[in-house]
Amino acid sequence: MPVEKLNIAVIFGGPSQEHDVSVISAQQLMDAADIRRMNIVPVYMSFEGRFFHGPALRQLERYKPTPPGLREVLFVWDDQGPCLKAPDNRWRCGIDCALPVFHGPFGEDGRLQGMLEIAGIPTTGFSATNSAIAMRKDATKSLVASARVNVLPHVVVHANDLSNAQAVCERIEDRLSYPLVVKPANLGSSIGVGLAKDRATLLANLQGALREDTFALVEPQVQNLEELNIAVMYRDGEIRFSAIERPKSSAELLDFREKYLAREGSSKAGGEGKLGAAVAPSQGMLSLTRDINPDLDPDLQARLYDYAAKAFSILGQRGAPRMDFMHDKRSGELWFNEINPIPGSYGFFLWEAADPQVLFPDLISHLVDEALVDTVKEFDDPVPQAAYLLPR
Repeated sequence: MPVEKLNIAVIFGGPSQEHDVSVISAQQLMDAADIRRMNIVPVYMSFEGRFFHGPALRQLERYKPTPPGLREVLFVWDDQGPCLKAPDNRWRCGIDCALPVFHGPFGEDGRLQGMLEIAGIPTTGFSATNSAIAMRKDATKSLVASARVNVLPHVVVHANDLSNAQAVCERIEDRLSYPLVVKPANLGSSIGVGLAKDRATLLANLQGALREDTFALVEPQVQNLEELNIAVMYRDGEIRFSAIERPKSSAELLDFREKYLAREGSSKAGGEGKLGAAVAPSQGMLSLTRDINPDLDPDLQARLYDYAAKAFSILGQRGAPRMDFMHDKRSGELWFNEINPIPGSYGFFLWEAADPQVLFPDLISHLVDEALVDTVKEFDDPVPQAAYLLPR
């Protein structure tokens, strides 16, 4: 008897600054999914926050930036279970699980997850609450610090604070010393990140970051910096670690396009690239020169694993997030920097270099299996008898 396939709604796009990266990551994931077990149902979120489905979503050359000829759909739970439906009810597709592939606001920050949780759609990765915490860099730092994970001192600036720019700068300078890194508190991929070496550049960078976000995070620049990244998952009763990545760049700060766009050529997991040479997507961050599984001091590696496990545990122990750390090579200090609940292409290249190895199709299957186990909709009356205020 043939095994009935799972219908997996892969959701991507969205009204964020990282729309294009989301589309590219989703194509890589859909190419890699195990078609013996899954039917992939691509779902695109438009800039207006509406959902669309259609075969053009698998044709990357048709994105300009949105493909034509799509059908609008809604996520609902009807008499037959979770599904996608056209608003006029003339089309329906049952789904077993939703797999978001977003980076940044509206897709990675808990808002989409909350909508799916209310509808009762099993969803991969972080819950809505933990996604929201993970997106706010300052909130994440406070939470993981409570689990005895080392973080840098920092100052948070709200956009309204710039009405008194001098007071803001003085508040930052009272706590921190130049040079300072300024970044939006809710974005990733180095968008809006700048380096301030004096008050003038501090103010300019604050203005730049706050054009992208309501909050800016300011922290000291780590000297003798070595970046170390690692992904984690909970599988077979234990926390598992991916390969360790040590990015390298000649620039003081990683540039957004450097991280995600290669200059020539492209290859995609599970299939050939579909982009032309003019704009060729890397696999996650493969356009960077980096070391995978670098030769690290055993004590440093042990601390990295310890911090990653503690941060993962307190943030829900779900999905396959990537965590970024900063290491001062001279002093030996290690700091948690941020967590990415949905890293570019789910960081599959880190898992392929892990021990034991996890190939991209297996990583996708793990995310789906995890969601199907613990995101089942309950239909019973949730109010305990002692809290009844209405007749039953």
